[in-house]
Amino acid sequence: HVDKTNSIKGKLIIENFETYLPKFKKIVPDDYSKMLKAISSLETKGLSIEESQIEAFYELERRHNNG
Repeated sequence: HVDKTNSIKGKLIIENFETYLPKFKKIVPDDYSKMLKAISSLETKGLSIEESQIEAFYELERRHNNG
């Protein structure tokens, strides 16, 4: 952004990145957050990452369809 716009504010942020970093917020959609939690839970139960991803998808799909 700074390269394309020569933004003064952008330059300030880059030059003082450690100061500005805590001010940024990570926005995660609810469904994605639920999926990550479900995957982690399934991995804890011994499923592989791939199995956990697949099972998490179906688990959340079932919850969604059952209201």
